[in-house]
Amino acid sequence: MPKKPSKTTQARGQQPEPAQLKGVERLIKARDFASASARARALVQRFPDHCGANRMLVDALYQAGGRGAATLAAHQWAQRRPNSREAQEVLFQLAMERDYALLASRALERLTDLGAATERFHAEPAALAEVLQQPDGSQATLADMERFEIGKLHLEAQDYAGAARELAGVAVTPARNNRVLALFHLGRSAEALSAALDAWQLDPGNLFALGWALQLRLYRGDEGGARGLAVPLAQASARRIEDAQAQLGALLLIWEDQAAWDAFERTNQATWIGEATGTPEAMRLLFGGGAASRLGRGDQARTLWKRALDRHPGLACAEENLAALKRDGVPPAYPALFDLGQVIPIGVLDRLRQGGATGLDARIDQWGINDAYLEAIYLTGDATVRTTVTYLLQRRLDHAAPAAAGPSTRRAATILRDLARLPIGTSQERLGFLDALRKRKLIAAGEAVKFWDGTALQEAQLISTEITREPVPSDLTPDLMRLHGEAVNHLRAGRLEAAETAINTILARAPDQQSVLGNLAALRARQGRGDECRDILRRVVEIHPDYLFARCNLAGLLIEEGDLDAAKALLEGLAERPRMHIQEAFALYGVMAMLSRAQGNDAAAAGLIASLEQMVEDEDDEQLLAMAKERVARATKGGRLKAALGSLVRGAVGAGRPKGG
Repeated sequence: MPKKPSKTTQARGQQPEPAQLKGVERLIKARDFASASARARALVQRFPDHCGANRMLVDALYQAGGRGAATLAAHQWAQRRPNSREAQEVLFQLAMERDYALLASRALERLTDLGAATERFHAEPAALAEVLQQPDGSQATLADMERFEIGKLHLEAQDYAGAARELAGVAVTPARNNRVLALFHLGRSAEALSAALDAWQLDPGNLFALGWALQLRLYRGDEGGARGLAVPLAQASARRIEDAQAQLGALLLIWEDQAAWDAFERTNQATWIGEATGTPEAMRLLFGGGAASRLGRGDQARTLWKRALDRHPGLACAEENLAALKRDGVPPAYPALFDLGQVIPIGVLDRLRQGGATGLDARIDQWGINDAYLEAIYLTGDATVRTTVTYLLQRRLDHAAPAAAGPSTRRAATILRDLARLPIGTSQERLGFLDALRKRKLIAAGEAVKFWDGTALQEAQLISTEITREPVPSDLTPDLMRLHGEAVNHLRAGRLEAAETAINTILARAPDQQSVLGNLAALRARQGRGDECRDILRRVVEIHPDYLFARCNLAGLLIEEGDLDAAKALLEGLAERPRMHIQEAFALYGVMAMLSRAQGNDAAAAGLIASLEQMVEDEDDEQLLAMAKERVARATKGGRLKAALGSLVRGAVGAGRPKGG
């Protein structure tokens, strides 16, 4: 924070309690700036003229990293207290730091009038002319540029309503553009679109407004209208960095890759390029790299993204793209180009979060963001954008989409099905799209669907069974249940004699108990008595034909022996069960994946394992998944195995029944 200005006498009247101010001070010292800001803001709302409360609010916001919000708080303080030297000094320091030249000038003039030890500021005519110079060559009035700075201050502080109010009617290009942004983030897309088109018509070189008009048409579902604006946008040359950023972003959003690259190349020859710095230049380079990547030019994309990081260290999209390029060895077809604030109205998201659960559905239903736009930003956004879009598209499966501003056939169900086929996001995300469709019966039972498994487009059948995690009651008496638990622990620890003693004790009283017999089969396998293991499993299947674990374990043994038809017959119908325990699901789909691989259908095996990956929630699930993968890894075409029989059955120890048995 700038140095603390001189103290002045506080206005008389109501004041906060000393304990309230001390409480804010303690929070600031503890670096809990969010809580300090909230408490200080509450004090300022109650005591708007109190200098101490105002100063604490500015300090807390500034130290929290909200330099724009701190400057806005200082401006509002100075407006309320025009005769406070402290308020004017704080505003002057922050305005100078944030390059608000006219606000700083006004504060300095006020300080001089208040008798501060300053020299009266007189702007040099050339410097003032430069401030008033507009992108189209015209000269703005001093009053309009002051209003522009105030509106920009509100926008930087994410006070979008304040920005829209302050910028209304300000007849300069930057003010019109910032009002478009404010209206967009408020969720007033129709007004934002109208304002963007008006700004472009008033200044045809205003590519910032034209790019945003294209984006807003797409946002509202008018894809044809958006593509119509892409023609003049692609043909134009940007006259400043802000225009270049909007031009390239809009062309990439609508997949005009060659046009975007050509426009990027023109910016490299622009007269202003040598003055382009910081985040705007980093975004220009990010977009240039995105165009190069989509056109298959990996080396150029890498160079441009590295240059973007040089100008904006930590730029998440550039880091994500470079990581993908390094990992895959090829330029990403869907590079990350936008963060959330560039494509989603932040004010709308804030209202959704602040409103709580009550009425949330109604508030989301009123949000006029089109499905096709959601698809476009999923394909061009970073991980946070993709997560947000995933939620909204899956929600649209149960709720009507808003009416589009133009003809559109792209709806959430179609979009999710198509996104699952593309090399973007994670395998779990892609399978999640398909699972959401399955749950709503938008994918038929047994229907083969395609998804990108990380390396290629694969075909798989989704699990259509309801998966439960509820404990399954045991038919053993309490004392035998305890003894069975001990037997399983002995098996896992390799204490085979102790395990056999416990199992035999149980079978003496319950000779046909299915899970105990299943663990006896596992014990025989561990002892190298494979024939007895197989015989026991056949006996269990004969006595308990619906006992899934025995059928799966016996099918696994038959796959090892190459008897794939018999294994398939054992598994027949199990996947059609309407309800299944999570342990049963891992056992069944693991051996089904094993059978698929033994039959030479690696794609189906991979799809089944990927479906199991979607079910993992805890360490127990991780172990079950590892066992399933181990089985599949050992299976080869024709049923031959890469490992011995005993190793396979060892993995099944303890999987005799779901938890609770």
